[in-house]
Amino acid sequence: MIRLVLSDIRMRASMWWWTFLCAVVGAACSAGSVIAMFTAVSASRAAGDARMVSASIALGGNIVFFTVLAAVGVVASTVGLTLTSQRRDHALWAILGIPRERIRSVLRTELVVLGVAAGALAVPLAPLVAGAALDQWTAKGLDLHGATAGFQVWHIGVSALSGVVPCLLGGWGVTRRAARTPEMRAFRDFSDPPARPGVARGVLALCLLAGVLGMWIPGLGLELEGGVEQRTAFAFAGDLFLICLLLLMGPWVITPLMRFWTAIVPLRGVAWHLAVQACRTRAARSVTTVLPFALSLSFVGLFMVMANVMPGSTAALDDVLVVLGWVFVVSWVGGLAVIALVGRERTRDSALVTVAGARPGVVARSTVYEGVIYAGTAVVFGAITLAVTSATIAAGARTSVVRVLDGLPWTTLGLLAGVTLGTTCLALALQAARVSRTVAARALRS
Repeated sequence: MIRLVLSDIRMRASMWWWTFLCAVVGAACSAGSVIAMFTAVSASRAAGDARMVSASIALGGNIVFFTVLAAVGVVASTVGLTLTSQRRDHALWAILGIPRERIRSVLRTELVVLGVAAGALAVPLAPLVAGAALDQWTAKGLDLHGATAGFQVWHIGVSALSGVVPCLLGGWGVTRRAARTPEMRAFRDFSDPPARPGVARGVLALCLLAGVLGMWIPGLGLELEGGVEQRTAFAFAGDLFLICLLLLMGPWVITPLMRFWTAIVPLRGVAWHLAVQACRTRAARSVTTVLPFALSLSFVGLFMVMANVMPGSTAALDDVLVVLGWVFVVSWVGGLAVIALVGRERTRDSALVTVAGARPGVVARSTVYEGVIYAGTAVVFGAITLAVTSATIAAGARTSVVRVLDGLPWTTLGLLAGVTLGTTCLALALQAARVSRTVAARALRS
């Protein structure tokens, strides 16, 4: 089985490379955040500084939570898309006589190999991430008593877990479906298979929904002993659970949102129509591309609303980067990895449209419009979550929504939306330039 695993990885290296890159970055940022927090706490305890121990746990805990959550979500969705795009190859294995249980075992072994390799590469990178994080904390005024992120044996375990766990979470359900899907259906279906909420996803969604209600009820409707700060903290936690729930149910949230806002856009050109239909047909590809950018924008909005309401807090960009800097790294690498990952699939789609009679300029514009749709969906998702978090946190803080919205750094938010749009459009414009030099007949034969 190991020979088949290694052979398949080698044959699909061009696809696994981008997923592997995403897994390495996610593992390095996650493990580095954990190492930075424990290093700061250990140094503060050795110095007998109880106040700095509490500050390190509070700041480091938030950074670890947001970074690990982003890494797991982005890496898992990328792994899932990689395996979904190979469903026809897996169906061919079944036709050739490989037992379905063996197919599932081979694919899951591939995920373990991918995760272990990503964790191994993250071992030397994680201390660098931790060192950069500690420098950020020191620059913000924290006295870490000379804490440095030197290598320790337990770093290997943290890096390995950070590499393996997201890969298994993202591919577990896909490998199960790959072993159950009838072969002819995998060859016949042109569009992505409809998403089905599995048992694990359903249970987790119910837990997150319970968390939303459990936090909102006391935060929005009760008079708590802690006053405004405690109510606001409850509202913040409820909003965080809500964002996680929406992203977890991405195929049932992001896809309808994309359909809705693209339907009301007045553009009626052929290129726009091709882009819209491509995004709708390749729903899994669209959701996986949108998710990293939607995650980072919604987290930034939630953090800025909370910082705007809490007394003594600021919502400047450098403060956002201290907490969410590694979230941006993981999200942007994940988004670009997905765009590059499906480049071959997009090349075949463009070749089909070219053979059908579309002019090269139309194909190129439609590819760039896909970037507009991805970025637009992420921005709309971020705007909706920003509105919800502003309303709920304002209710918890017993202040007006207008006051909360008025205090937000709209220039920074607009800049982030513009960077998201520029990133996706530039990445797809480069792909469009490459596709324009590809012979359509050769692309269809490959």
